[in-house]
Amino acid sequence: MTTNRRSFLRKNLFVTSSLLLTGTLDSVARTVRKINTVAANQSQVNITYTNDLKGKLATVFQDCGGLKQLHSDLSSHDISSLVFDAGGFLNPVQDAGGQLKAIDLMNKINYHAVNLSAADLVQGVDHFVSVLPYMQFQLVSCNYVFESSALKKAVKPYQIITYGKFKVGVTGVGEPANISGVQVKNPFTALTQTVRILREKHQCDIIVCLAHLGFDKKSEVNNQAIAEQSQGVDLFIGGNAQQSKSRLWVLRNKSKSEVLLTNNFDGGLSSGRVSLDFSQQKERMGIDLKTNVPGAINRDHQHQVLALLSSSKNQFNT
Repeated sequence: MTTNRRSFLRKNLFVTSSLLLTGTLDSVARTVRKINTVAANQSQVNITYTNDLKGKLATVFQDCGGLKQLHSDLSSHDISSLVFDAGGFLNPVQDAGGQLKAIDLMNKINYHAVNLSAADLVQGVDHFVSVLPYMQFQLVSCNYVFESSALKKAVKPYQIITYGKFKVGVTGVGEPANISGVQVKNPFTALTQTVRILREKHQCDIIVCLAHLGFDKKSEVNNQAIAEQSQGVDLFIGGNAQQSKSRLWVLRNKSKSEVLLTNNFDGGLSSGRVSLDFSQQKERMGIDLKTNVPGAINRDHQHQVLALLSSSKNQFNT
């Protein structure tokens, strides 16, 4: 199944726009990729997502979680799903060798877009650039501006993916940080500008924001706040939670329209899958959320692990 999935993606995902090194936000923006599946439901868009993987390779709780199990699990799923990560994918205390093992597994999972967060730059820009050539997934961030020419080339403000008859725009926002060589723009302002380009210029049907702003309501900058102050974003995938959980909120944005916010347990202990159902006129008609525990031997085991992780008495954190 792994071979079939990778072969399918190699045949059906391709870059259709060039990558530019300098210019305006719009001109440097995007790699456009296409997922062209006969089997894909033309009224449904499936999005599988993770956050805060932290470079965990092996299982982390009751023989579950970790990138190895996540890779095995996702390889057996529907190959038509888009796959995103909200950031925090590297282990900041690992050396380059350990991080390359995690990157290799992420390559095999075939992520379509990964948010670059400050958590991934803890060891400095130079270190990140040293492992950058091994990443085969698209990095996105609309509020980080880099001095490094390598990062300017590799990190795009947004990605546009054609999924059947739907055009999906995905961008990312990272948390405030003081990192040499990185200018952090206001995430609210940067996101608003990017969404306008995706909606008005590129006529995207669906917009996803990968947000690594945390869930601390005491902070003015957090995942829920940006979702509620946004306009035009359909789904926020949040990361950087102090207490990892798997959950979904249906919120109201600035224009009082529904916006979804979701996140997972960290360390690959869970992956989420959101299915968005649309009418023939591309109006959203329904939402389905599934949470999966990589490595769970059956549904009962999965429910048991989720119950333990969700318990208020459980202090487990990866």
